Amino acid sequence: MTRLSEERDVQDALVNYLIGIGWEYLPPDEIQDFRSLGDFGSLDAEREPFLFPIAREQLIALNPSTSLRAGPGLITESNVDDVLRRLHGVHPSIAGNEEFLHYLRGHKTVYSEAEKRERNLTLIDFEDPARNRFTFTQEFVFKDRDRRRVDMLLFVNGFPVALIENKSPTVPEAELEAFDQVQRTYTERIPELLKFVQVFAACNARLHYGATWNDDLKAFYRWKAGGKDYGLEALSKTLFDREHLLRLLRDYVIFFRADDQTQKFVLRPHQIRAAERIVQRVALALSPQPPSPLPKLGEGKGVPPQAAGEGVRSGLVWHTQGSGKTLTMIVAAHQLRRLPALENPTLLVVVDRRELETQMVQNLEAFGFPAVVRAESKRHLRDLLRSDYRGLIVTLIHKFDRIPRNLNPRRNVVVLVDEAHRSQEGDLAIYMRAALPNAFYFGFTGTPVDRGKIGRGTFETFGQPDPTGYQDKYGIDESIEDGTTVPLYYTLTPTELRLDRQTLEDEFFRVVEEAGVASIEELNRILDKADKLKAVLKAPGRVDKIAAHIARHYRENVEPLGFKAFVVAVDREACALYKQALDRHLPPEYSRVVYTAYHKDGDLMRQHHMDDAEEKRVRKAFRAPEGMPKILIVTEKLLTGYDAPVLYVMYLDKPLKDHTLLQAIARVNRPYPDKESGLVVDYIGVFEDLQRALAFDTATISKGLIDLAKLKERFADLLLAAQAAIVPVNLSDDAGRPARIIDHFFDTERRESFVELFKDLQMAYEILSPDPFLRDYLDDYMLIVQVYRVVYNYFNPEAEKRRIQRELLRKTDALIRENVEASQVVDTLPLYPINRDIANVVRSDHLSDRVRVTNLYRSLIVYIEQHQHEQPYLISIGEQVEGVIQRLRDRQISVQATLEQLSNLAEEAVTARAQQAESDLSSGEFALYWVLKGQGVASPEAAARAVHRILAEHPGWPYNADLERKVRLESYKVLKLPPQKAIREAPSEMQAEIRRASDLKETVDNLLRMQRMVAHVG
Repeated sequence: MTRLSEERDVQDALVNYLIGIGWEYLPPDEIQDFRSLGDFGSLDAEREPFLFPIAREQLIALNPSTSLRAGPGLITESNVDDVLRRLHGVHPSIAGNEEFLHYLRGHKTVYSEAEKRERNLTLIDFEDPARNRFTFTQEFVFKDRDRRRVDMLLFVNGFPVALIENKSPTVPEAELEAFDQVQRTYTERIPELLKFVQVFAACNARLHYGATWNDDLKAFYRWKAGGKDYGLEALSKTLFDREHLLRLLRDYVIFFRADDQTQKFVLRPHQIRAAERIVQRVALALSPQPPSPLPKLGEGKGVPPQAAGEGVRSGLVWHTQGSGKTLTMIVAAHQLRRLPALENPTLLVVVDRRELETQMVQNLEAFGFPAVVRAESKRHLRDLLRSDYRGLIVTLIHKFDRIPRNLNPRRNVVVLVDEAHRSQEGDLAIYMRAALPNAFYFGFTGTPVDRGKIGRGTFETFGQPDPTGYQDKYGIDESIEDGTTVPLYYTLTPTELRLDRQTLEDEFFRVVEEAGVASIEELNRILDKADKLKAVLKAPGRVDKIAAHIARHYRENVEPLGFKAFVVAVDREACALYKQALDRHLPPEYSRVVYTAYHKDGDLMRQHHMDDAEEKRVRKAFRAPEGMPKILIVTEKLLTGYDAPVLYVMYLDKPLKDHTLLQAIARVNRPYPDKESGLVVDYIGVFEDLQRALAFDTATISKGLIDLAKLKERFADLLLAAQAAIVPVNLSDDAGRPARIIDHFFDTERRESFVELFKDLQMAYEILSPDPFLRDYLDDYMLIVQVYRVVYNYFNPEAEKRRIQRELLRKTDALIRENVEASQVVDTLPLYPINRDIANVVRSDHLSDRVRVTNLYRSLIVYIEQHQHEQPYLISIGEQVEGVIQRLRDRQISVQATLEQLSNLAEEAVTARAQQAESDLSSGEFALYWVLKGQGVASPEAAARAVHRILAEHPGWPYNADLERKVRLESYKVLKLPPQKAIREAPSEMQAEIRRASDLKETVDNLLRMQRMVAHVG
């Protein structure tokens, strides 16, 4: 039984999977020849990122002459090196990375001497993938500011476009280590390579992926095949499928400019899936013969596409708030614009709020979408449609009012409707559809469609073609599971601060339900008439009490975590009143008011007017964790479309319901470092009756909105369960507590059950802290944490080289640090010294056999990890240690037998160290000698020297199957292993010789496996 390893269980497997889907493997020792260039300024192949022979050949092949007469192509032998030099020289930064992507996509030109004009340069043929050459290698060494080794690098036509960092399946949070390695170490130390690479993946038992040059963890995603987290083979074969990779490069790597900064993203699986379903539906409807399904990123091969019959011209997409719905719309529009079947279409993006119209235009500009025009008025929209404008039009739904029938009857018109649940009721949607009778209509929503009239209408308008009503769905629960969003908790404030229930019922719930409100504007119009309700909400005494409560809560619960807050007031005047009141409890610079200015505003309101430039500055400053303001006071602006991950809490003092409520509170559901959840503090009382506040199926929001009071109950229940789990340990007796903990949790099922229980308990604590509710539970909780630390340290020996703080979340870790006296619970058992006296030390230790097994296992693993570099034979011993422990876990051997075998292996390590010190063999030779000696090979020292020489003469053998076969055959000769054919044909009376040959073959297998691991450790 061998230990799970990065090299064997991940990297070797990936090599085979990539070869299996058509990638050409170039071993590390061979790839150096492809990197030699010479006249580009460096004679060192390790400084070259391109595979030059392949790049030259492909550039010439993909850029032929366009002349009817045979003639020189755009790229020839005479100018190919000039083009390569131009590519080579892009700046080592995110700007250079974007420029290289433009080259890959064919957006850059080269002057054609033959044709006397500029022509687009082709680096990749996206339409015919078979014309491209897909190669990859492993252990790719690159020199820049440092010399670094990339685990795996993928090339298309000789250009590096993707890299993979592999980690052992046993390493906790391996994807985070890989993320740091790429986004910080590689970007800073080898930017001359990273400036070309567009995407990267982190691989252990699962796959995560992201865009290079973006060090924000929320832009780093788990890859799912067919919407599920299948095994490594299915995941790797879908993510790295050659056509999939080309589609990623062409369509789904996005450079986006916001707040004067360039940001880079690669789309998430659900975004890719939705965009491709829309494009496929349009292509299918326009095709005389149903086309074969487009390859689907995000869906495994063999996963059937969404049901769609020929002629279907609509669909409804629900992607929950915070999951990137706007970017999905933009990318879908961008693909539709290029779809041949649409023949230069007209695209419309329809929104229902002026603020969203402005945001959409800004987002399209940030994306770099060509040919975008904003419909400035009803007349302008009519003129655009009547004039047969071909491009993308952004418009308010209101500009379709009274528009003529059949204004544009073309079939290549596609309408993308944002927040479809609230803009498609009533006359405006009827006018739009009558004006564009043959258009495609796709609705997008960030909230689940409700059960009322509006919801039914939305399904009837967009969702009829699909059995569930949705063409694509990415709900709240799934987004939380993926880490795309975080769960939201809500808490009701004390009754004296809340709006009285009768006023809320009479002036809000009843009126809103009768009106069927779906938008914030409609809701504001109702609230404008609710004079009694607004008078109560804006009463000076109430505002001041709530402001004091907000200030105290923010200081105690939010500011220490480095997070920020929204105050949502009932109207603009209430915003100004809250600013006045908060300034009496917090420094004035802590808060700013953001609302729309009106020329009739009085002095109080004018104090908070700001122009567009100032508002932009405030929005940007709020997103920065260290900057001011820390609190924004709003009523309508920023409640939709504004993304500030540092926002943690919303202080809600405005009645909201259904979509308007979900859209508003979703401002706090964005992931951010150390942000486990978002919080809504309810001063209105809308959450007293959750079913009344949210007219959706409960299942759609079960994980997305949770009562904080229920979490307190759950914390208490989990703590009781954890206490029950440790009762048998008898922790009241200080002496020998770690040993009793180890003995009790020696059983694997019991231990794993406790670990899962602790993680749930810890998460609840992280969300609740520093709520005073926890005060009476702190001592009990700390004791559970201490027990967990013992369990973690002793049953995960490799944790010695990592910080357990990776397992303890921030507030729990801080709690332990503040209570040093609690550490006595986990005074660790000392590691056994791995020396000549090891057997006597273990034998004389007055502990149970189970505790001695655990501590000896831990001691051996720590020793091996610390010394395997200079004592490579320890790798082989380590594999034997893991094999013994696995047999114990499988109940194949007893605890006593395990202790005896581990003791023997410890003595073997000591003996080997002593013999190595006396030997004149090198460390590599001695490692081979020790394995050969253990297998009873004759003259093991001479055999070790010979095998070591064979390995040295074939340095690339771990990465080259042909070289490995040569190494294996030559090693067989050294060990005098008979030919395989002779073994197979040997008579039965030669069974002993056959067994010996089989043993020697296994010995060679062990030698080569150890040497692979030695190379990887080195």
